[in-house]
Amino acid sequence: MKKLTYLIISVFAVCACSMEPELTGSYSEKVAWSSEANAQMYVNDFYPLLGYNYYNTAVSDDCCSDIMRNNSPMAEENYFLYGTVTVSPDNNIFNNWAWGHSWALSVCRFIDSMNRYGTGLSQDYRNYLEAQVRWFRAHVYFEMAKRYGASLVLWRELPEMGSKNHDRCTPQQCWDFIAEDLDFAAKYLPVSDQAGKLTKGAALGLKARAMLYARDYESALNATEQIEELGIYDLEPDYAKLFQYTRAKGTSVESIAEFGFSYPSISYTFDKFFCPPGDGGYAQASPTEDLVGMFQMADGRDFDWNDPIMASSPYEGREYRFYASILYDGATWKGRVLDMSEGALDGVSAAGGSTSTGYYMRKLFDPSQTVGFSESDLTYYYMRYAEVLLIRAEALAQLNRVDEAMVFLNRVRTRAKFDNPLSASSKSEFMALLQRECAVEFAFEGHRFWDLRRWGIAKQKLNNYRRKGVKPSVKDGKRQYTIFSADNKIIKYNDKYNRFPIPLVEIQRNESLEQFEEWK
Repeated sequence: MKKLTYLIISVFAVCACSMEPELTGSYSEKVAWSSEANAQMYVNDFYPLLGYNYYNTAVSDDCCSDIMRNNSPMAEENYFLYGTVTVSPDNNIFNNWAWGHSWALSVCRFIDSMNRYGTGLSQDYRNYLEAQVRWFRAHVYFEMAKRYGASLVLWRELPEMGSKNHDRCTPQQCWDFIAEDLDFAAKYLPVSDQAGKLTKGAALGLKARAMLYARDYESALNATEQIEELGIYDLEPDYAKLFQYTRAKGTSVESIAEFGFSYPSISYTFDKFFCPPGDGGYAQASPTEDLVGMFQMADGRDFDWNDPIMASSPYEGREYRFYASILYDGATWKGRVLDMSEGALDGVSAAGGSTSTGYYMRKLFDPSQTVGFSESDLTYYYMRYAEVLLIRAEALAQLNRVDEAMVFLNRVRTRAKFDNPLSASSKSEFMALLQRECAVEFAFEGHRFWDLRRWGIAKQKLNNYRRKGVKPSVKDGKRQYTIFSADNKIIKYNDKYNRFPIPLVEIQRNESLEQFEEWK
C-alpha cells in the first residue's frame, strides 16, 4: 500500500532575502497539493540536503586525506587512517547507505503523491517541482556512488509494501540513472532563480561532476559546454572575496549551487568549531604542510624547503590563494599576530584543541566574528564555476586533448594572479598539474579524499605515510621552522577502501542484497 495519509513538512523557505526555517505542521496530501505555494513548501523540505552539515562534512572528508588533519588524537578520521578501528560492514565512518536510500524513496513518494493529488497544478509547474526533487535524488545517489562503487538499490518508484527483494544495480545502471534524473532536471529547471534555488546550471554541474566519476568524459565535457552556453557564470575576480559572500551581499557570479545562512534562523557555526583557540574556537582540524607546500610562489616556482632563501621566510612571496586560505605563523588575524610555537596560545600541540600541524584554516572563516561564533550568514558553495572549468580541463585531457585542457586550467590559475601560463606535453604531465591545482583551489571543500580515490592514487599518496607539520622556534634571535611528523602512527590505506562495504543490517533486511566480494 503506497497511500500516504499525512505529510509532515518541516520547511526551509529558500528565497532571495532569507532562509528561515518555517515549521508548517501536518498537512493532508490534498492541502499540500492545493496550490503552487504549498507544493513548493513540500519541495523545500529537500533543500537542507544542499547544505547538509555544510563545510563540517567537507573538512571531515579532507581530514581523511593528506591535506588536513583532525587535531584530536581520538578523532574517527585519524582512527580510520591509522587502521586503529577496522573498517567493516558493521563499522564504516563513510556509511550513508540508509540515509541515501531513505531520501531517494522520499523523492519517489513525492512524485507518487504529486501524480495522484497534484493534477490541479499546471503541467509546467509539476515538471518544475519534479525537476527539483529529481536533482536531489541524483545528489544522494551520487554521494552513495562515491562510497559504494555505484552499486546501489535504485528507486524509480515506491516499492510494494513488505517487499524484501531489491537487487543491487550495476555501476553503469547507477550512472545512467543519475544522468537521467539530471537531464530531466536540466530540461525543466530555470536558467536563473531566487538565491538558493536549483537551476539548470546546478543540474548540468552535478551531471558533469558525476560523469567525471563515471569516467564518461564525453558526457562530462558536454555538460560543461552546456553550462558555458548559458553565459551567466564566471570566476569571481577575487578568490578571497568569494568566501565572504553573505545572504545580504547576494550571490557570486561563480556560484553554481549554494546554501545560504541567515542568523538567527540558520546559523553558520563553522568558525566556532575550527577557529584557533585564541579566538575561542575549538580548532578541530588543521591544514598540513603537505597542502601548504603545494601553494607555489607568486612567480610560479614550486616552494622548496631545501632552498635556504625560501626556508628562511617560508610565508613570504607565496601565491594569492595561500593568503586567502591559510593562517600561518606570523600571520595577522583579528588584530593579533599568530604565534604557532609550542606553548603559545595558538601554538602546536598534540593534545587537541590547538593546531597539530602549525597551521589553521583562513578560508571559510568570517573575520568579522569575534564572539558568539553563530551569527554569521556566510554562503556554503555546493558547486562553483572553478570546478566546472577544472572538470572540463580533466575531461579534455582524458580525451587526449591536452592543449585544449591547459586553457581551462590556466583560467583558474589566472584568477590566482599567476602571470605565466602552464603547459604540458602529455596527459600524465597534465594530470600532475591538475591534481595539485585541485588540492589548492578546493582545499577544505571536501574533494581531496574522493579525488585521490577516483584518480587511482589514494594508496600511493596515503599508505605507509605520515602527514607533515611545521614547528616554529627561535634560535640566535631568528625564527626558524622544523618539519615534523604530525601523525604518531603510520597511515594505512587498503585497496578495499576504493569501495566501502554495504552495512550488515541492510543485507539482513534485503533478501536479494549481496555484499561486495572483497568484503565477504
